[in-house]
Amino acid sequence: MIKNRIAILLIWVVICSCSEREKGAHNTDDSNEWELVILDSIQVDYLGNIREGIFNNGIGLVKDMVSGALIRFDSMGNILTTKEFPLEGPGSISFLETLVEHNGEFFGTTSAKNIYHFDADLNLKERLEMPILGEARGGAYNRRNIAFWEEKILLWYPGRNGVSPYIDHFYRDYPLLELYDLKTKTSSPVVRTPSTSKFSGDDFFNRPDLNFTIENDSLYLTFSNEPILHIYALGDSILWKRSMDINPIDFKLMPGQKTPVTYQEMTKMFEANIQGIFSDSNHIIVTYHGGIDSDTFAKNNLKERENFYLYPHFVKNYLKIYWYGYGWSNEVMLPSKIDFILNIESVDKPFYALRDDDFLGEEQNHITFYKLKLVKK
Repeated sequence: MIKNRIAILLIWVVICSCSEREKGAHNTDDSNEWELVILDSIQVDYLGNIREGIFNNGIGLVKDMVSGALIRFDSMGNILTTKEFPLEGPGSISFLETLVEHNGEFFGTTSAKNIYHFDADLNLKERLEMPILGEARGGAYNRRNIAFWEEKILLWYPGRNGVSPYIDHFYRDYPLLELYDLKTKTSSPVVRTPSTSKFSGDDFFNRPDLNFTIENDSLYLTFSNEPILHIYALGDSILWKRSMDINPIDFKLMPGQKTPVTYQEMTKMFEANIQGIFSDSNHIIVTYHGGIDSDTFAKNNLKERENFYLYPHFVKNYLKIYWYGYGWSNEVMLPSKIDFILNIESVDKPFYALRDDDFLGEEQNHITFYKLKLVKK
């Protein structure tokens, strides 16, 4: 009798422990709490000033801002192709900016006239000529401001009718993007700032950069100094549907004002900034930094160029994930030794980010990329 009771008790304990394990696994599957893990690092045997880069399907592509060279490498750090192009004459490349991969080939935008199309080995296949002259003059590095949808390219390329993006209330009064048709070689202005954005009103703010991604026939767009995700439906036209607050804990901003923001006003603090946006079929991933408040900025004389190297010591970098049906995740802290993320193809896949050797105070004769992974808590 006693033995039977002991056996029943042991069986009950086993059942309970299995149930708890299953419950824990189920809770992890449903969790939208994440942390970042550095899995490894790879070294690419090239020395240069890297400010643009992407990584898709096991292949990375970066641009050296000094020489203009494009370097293609694999997930082990092996260089597959290095290409330098003349600045003038046949085969020339100039003012190449944002890079994007599409069907195993590469495209690069410029702010002047051309979209460059490269094959998988970085041979220049064609120049897609925009029907208008661009009016943008530089901007932030490594922005997510070009994307493919069906047989079209959606891109940041202001300049239609000669309108400059630097005029007052450009973002309020004019279309933000161009939709270039690969078949007809024509382009049309699309995407208006929604009423939910601070840039739709009369107040003045620092000029933003745009980041966007396309997923499930929807456009997800952000203004860099506004913590809101704007969502548009793609179809015969691109129509705004809704906007969602990203709700960051740390996102320091200048208030709006009734007169244009002057350079002196810009250099009183360092505004928070959305730096990237990525997506998979179930998630939108946003990366940003929280900025530097005016007291810290003034105390450390951070407006002076010789002190720019100090910014990473005061700025905190974050990543946040929107999961359809679950909402926003926790804020995932990104280490200061990360310079920028090349791409995030999926929350389930490892991804790569450039190491900031200047922050670490290390001089190397190669480029180092961290291999990273998002892991549920």
